[in-house]
Amino acid sequence: MAQAEQQQQRRLLVEEVYQQDNDRGLKFLRPHFHKESHPTIQILGYIGSLVLTFAAYFLVMDHVLPPLALLVVILALAALQAALQLGVFMHIREGRGLAWQMVPLYLVFLIAIGLVGMSIWIMLFKSGVS
Repeated sequence: MAQAEQQQQRRLLVEEVYQQDNDRGLKFLRPHFHKESHPTIQILGYIGSLVLTFAAYFLVMDHVLPPLALLVVILALAALQAALQLGVFMHIREGRGLAWQMVPLYLVFLIAIGLVGMSIWIMLFKSGVS
């Protein structure tokens, strides 16, 4: 009976040391969430997204810039809006840490680039496909 209790205590001790080691070494994996009583950041993010969308719309509709410059500005506005939405609405900075979210984010970019690339390929060579 005493030997079984010693083994149980030893097992608990090993588990405690393992847990302490994991807490020290893998601290960045612990979830951390920011509590806020009023969603001011989300409201400001929504307003910022609307401003960026309307800016792109009016730049295109009013023909403010030459076509190449307009394309560059529209792509810059799109990248800025994507970063804003990832940070504010997708909570990219909350959770288990940025390291856990970068791999799925890279996969999403890879899939998006593939979809856009294949769509352009089909539009360019549609006479050969149909």
